[in-house]
Amino acid sequence: MRIKLFARSFFEARMGTRREAELFRRYRMISINNISFPAEPPPFSPQFRDADNLLVLFFDDVEAGFPNAMTTLDAGKIVSFVRIPDMCPLLIHCSAGISRSGAVGEVLNWHYNRNIPDEFHQFYEDNPDIQPNEHVKRVLWEVINRMDTI
Repeated sequence: MRIKLFARSFFEARMGTRREAELFRRYRMISINNISFPAEPPPFSPQFRDADNLLVLFFDDVEAGFPNAMTTLDAGKIVSFVRIPDMCPLLIHCSAGISRSGAVGEVLNWHYNRNIPDEFHQFYEDNPDIQPNEHVKRVLWEVINRMDTI
């Protein structure tokens, strides 16, 4: 599974353009938006916000115990979304494309690409600046492990 990370500005710059429509034809996307300070709407044109290949989430870049942290419900949505059979590459964004998206991308890369050396290493070459949020990683691993045993 090809996974690439972006800052939300990548998508904001393409809103309302042909390139935005092309992104929705060629990729699946996970959009991680701040829920506070200030709340962020997804960086996509309104006609794409309900697309089947877009998962929109709202949680902040905080650790466990803080309001608006990632929940197991959020992680479950991610796992369900990526398990839909689809060969399209996955684009993940958060505000900076480093922490929340870095955590989601790193966990998914390890889980799905660890036995595909080219894909596994390409993720780190494509995303060298990630600083994954540890809470997001823990919650996502917990849900993946639980769903793998079902």
